[in-house]
Amino acid sequence: MLFKNIDEGAEERIRALLAETQYDGSEFSLLYRKGWSFYNYPLMQVADEGDAVYIRFIPQGGFEGCKGYIYLPPLCKLTNVRAAFNALKEHIAGEACCACVMALPQEYIDNIDLDGAFNEGSNPDYEEYLYSPEDLITLSGKKYHGKRNHVTRFVNTYEGRYVFRSYEERDRQGLIDLYAKWSRGKEDDGTLMDEFRLLSLGLEMVERGEAYADVMEIDGKIVGFSLGETLPSGVAVVHVEKGEIEYDGIYPAINQMFSKKHFQGLRYVNRQEDMGLEGLRKSKQSYRPVKMSKKYVVRIGPCGGGRYGTV
Repeated sequence: MLFKNIDEGAEERIRALLAETQYDGSEFSLLYRKGWSFYNYPLMQVADEGDAVYIRFIPQGGFEGCKGYIYLPPLCKLTNVRAAFNALKEHIAGEACCACVMALPQEYIDNIDLDGAFNEGSNPDYEEYLYSPEDLITLSGKKYHGKRNHVTRFVNTYEGRYVFRSYEERDRQGLIDLYAKWSRGKEDDGTLMDEFRLLSLGLEMVERGEAYADVMEIDGKIVGFSLGETLPSGVAVVHVEKGEIEYDGIYPAINQMFSKKHFQGLRYVNRQEDMGLEGLRKSKQSYRPVKMSKKYVVRIGPCGGGRYGTV
């Protein structure tokens, strides 16, 4: 298994192979891997073995319980997962090293041979929330009664004053200023810096037509925005969504309008994890996810330390 530094050719191969899968997680999103410093994208490596692509990296800041490479799940069709994982185990054994495979979904765990590997389990704080696009678009049924009321109240209150429109390059500073205002006073454990970098990279992708973003204006002022991308696997990932909460109902309104504009006909909308933050967990659960994308960690080789990493 020959690993080389990742480049645009490898990214094209990843996109092509992802289109053949039902992978629901965000790990193979280019923006996700470039934006979050943990993934150490400049030093990320890839191996293309025909039926599968393997990605590995040395995590910035380390990974508790594993001192070697971190591998993403082998990217391949589900029918090839068992063989691909066995090939990865053989490669790691041949290097006589310790390594962890992170973000393995339940479908992989159910199909791989864990002989010679230790399953650390899935950390609920990093499981990703998957939603039905139709649910987010229509907000129909009793379970969304409150959300519909919030959207209706927002539309009625700001009718004639609000505009929800596509991002334009001239909006960049307005979005950066809004993010700075939102983050003011919040504790920064590195997450805010990462999210700001992801926002900046994401806007560059939007300007190249590789992602999409929309802004909410009221009285000509940018008061909210959302940024996302659609993966070749038919899953949309919402990367950043911010709004000024003094405008009652702004978050449900942005969520519903953004969903209606971009998520028609997709399999799932991935709004990512809650990181164990109670307020964020409550918010994500209030939209009634149809599925959680589990994130198992499997340790291979003589790794020491505790259970979960820092992703």
